[in-house]
Amino acid sequence: MQSRNLLPIFVVLLSFGLFFLQHLATQPPSVKAADAPQDQFSAARAYKVLEVLLKENKPHPVGSQMNQVVKNRIKNELDKLAIEYEEQKTWACASRFGSCAEVDNLIAIIPGKTDAPYLALMAHYDSVPMSPGAGDDGSGVVAIIETARALKLEAPFQHPIALIFTDAEEIGLVGAEAFFEQHPLAKKVGIVLNVEGSGSSGSSMVLRTSKNNQLLMKSYSAENAEPYGYSFVKEIFKRMPNDTDFSVVERAQISGIDFVFAGERNHYHTPNDNLENIDLKTIQHHGENILPLSRELASVEWNEMGDEYVYAGEVYGLWTQWRSSNSIIILLVSLLLLLAALAKSNASLKGIALGVVFSPLTVVITVLSGALGFYLLSITSGTIISWPGIDWPYRLLLLGATGIGLLTATMLNKRFVDQIDMIFGAWFFWFLIAFATSIYLPDAANNFVLPIMGASLLIVLSNFIKEKYRVPFLSSVLVMTIPFTLGLLFSLEQSQGYKLVWALLPFIGLFALIITPFLYDVNKKFSFGLLFIVAGVSILMASNTHLYTEDRPQHVNILFYEDLDSGQAHVELAGDYKAIFSEPFIEPISSYVAAEQPQSLLPFNKEIISTNWAKTDSSGWAGPSLMSYAKSDSDKTVSLKLKSNRSASRLVLLLAENSGLASYALGELEVKPILSKWGLYKGYYAIYLNGIYDKVVDLRLTFKTADATTQGYLMDISTQLPPSVNDLFNDRTGIFSPVHRGDQSVLMKRIEF
Repeated sequence: MQSRNLLPIFVVLLSFGLFFLQHLATQPPSVKAADAPQDQFSAARAYKVLEVLLKENKPHPVGSQMNQVVKNRIKNELDKLAIEYEEQKTWACASRFGSCAEVDNLIAIIPGKTDAPYLALMAHYDSVPMSPGAGDDGSGVVAIIETARALKLEAPFQHPIALIFTDAEEIGLVGAEAFFEQHPLAKKVGIVLNVEGSGSSGSSMVLRTSKNNQLLMKSYSAENAEPYGYSFVKEIFKRMPNDTDFSVVERAQISGIDFVFAGERNHYHTPNDNLENIDLKTIQHHGENILPLSRELASVEWNEMGDEYVYAGEVYGLWTQWRSSNSIIILLVSLLLLLAALAKSNASLKGIALGVVFSPLTVVITVLSGALGFYLLSITSGTIISWPGIDWPYRLLLLGATGIGLLTATMLNKRFVDQIDMIFGAWFFWFLIAFATSIYLPDAANNFVLPIMGASLLIVLSNFIKEKYRVPFLSSVLVMTIPFTLGLLFSLEQSQGYKLVWALLPFIGLFALIITPFLYDVNKKFSFGLLFIVAGVSILMASNTHLYTEDRPQHVNILFYEDLDSGQAHVELAGDYKAIFSEPFIEPISSYVAAEQPQSLLPFNKEIISTNWAKTDSSGWAGPSLMSYAKSDSDKTVSLKLKSNRSASRLVLLLAENSGLASYALGELEVKPILSKWGLYKGYYAIYLNGIYDKVVDLRLTFKTADATTQGYLMDISTQLPPSVNDLFNDRTGIFSPVHRGDQSVLMKRIEF
């Protein structure tokens, strides 16, 4: 067999080897035992604290009895460390919508040599109603407590350190809003390190940073043996609906870093986010991030945060970062090197131009081939699962479907473009992407700058290699390419899932662009045959196998609606909170809602159509009440007392747009209402009162005009379901799990005052 025929085999094996090498280099660190030196972070010690905080392994949403239990246990841990603290109990609301709660934040202080500015370590201690919250965010809470234990041994530092344990993060970052809007200490905070979790495993990464992050990133990388993060994620996160408490920090224009892990996301906001499933290596990585960084930041001056830095993560274990403004300089140098290499090569300008033209075609063909594979799967199986319990069919389909596209593009390129010309063309096209990204999406430049820098150097060196060895030598460009293409797939698979397979496909397309010139001599019949078999078998297995397991169940919420005015009651099944991600429900629970036609179940919004529903019996519960109200002399202000008569966790007051609501007040907090222009409460001012249970809520409404008749709806919402759905509830076990807000029983009635 000729060496040219061996090259495709070599580059495929090299790609797999580099992929796994990069994957191993980005794994979380080993767990340090409970007897580790006291100045080090130990996940084993932190986990013992987590076992105390979440002893019952139960949810603890804002306002609940378990929420108070967890808060008091945090106070006990702070007492053990002799760290003084205070409670901030106040009404607060989210900034994006009218979600309010009486929060109970904890703020602890490790004094410094000066009294300001403070370094703040922040995590939230509440959970969603369906989840014990071991990962989200118990892991962050205990990571801070264990870090504080070590820092206390060395205090005082130059800067004082604040430990902020926020409440009500899960209902709209309300606890963080309360601290940064209302607490006097907020004005003294200079840097915040927020610690979050999304799932139950994975590496703790730099999700995002504030602007002008040079001091932060240099301190982070200098003191951390296990740094992890990619600045391009900042660009992705900006365009996602997700939020963490760090969003409040950014709005307050305070510097900082947002740390998060996102592995095993099927467990996110479900009962599986528990003590048994949390990975101690993830907690260890949280600690390896925040302890050394806290030591460094608490000891240096913060007069200047420096310039903006981009960071490209660890490349085979070596951390990479640089000043953002240098990206253009690096790219221009790389371009000069490519042009110099071109001048000394025998490449054809016409051929290179064709290579540039065929490069985006290669990416598109690969991406569309992968998308077609998953589209065929969605037709044959009826669905695509974000995080399947049996994931190898999905992974094989990703390999087979994109591989078919890659080989198709390779054969097309071979027909029109010479091998060397295609190599040059691919990297000139890469330069164009890198340059445009550096201008318009500078935080994403990390993904393109280092590969082209390494490739341009290798292409220059290739001119000094004998011609017959030149192409094999140039295959070494894969060394710098794979960490920024295939090397990201595991992280994207964990965090985005296969319903968002479009998030994975472009990176495979970029890899295809670079590898295609080295596959010109591949055995077409064998390779296409193998890939079609792989894709076909994976679709067959994924279509005929229940991919749900108890460890990765199907997400199913049971929703009970009762219109107290009409006396009608319905039950509905719902999956993920976004309809576009919904999965068809499987037996036995699908039979409970199989007979009904799509219909609106909500008296206040006939545009919302429910598809998986059935009629059921009334709950027999008493609805929420407007206990009393009083109008002011001007009749523009109305004072209400609201109560749930069944200890529901949430009250929702809907007032029609024509009510002219100007503001509402809870205690001393006055809030400007937000009109819902889409979704469930379209056309209404919606006021969410969370964590209510047995409280009586005093709510003051101010209207724009006097004597207007105000109409709307009052609802109370509980996770407790009525007896009429017991059979459905009992059958939702094993491979089924509630998610996010979980099960809800909603009692609705019209109001007028």
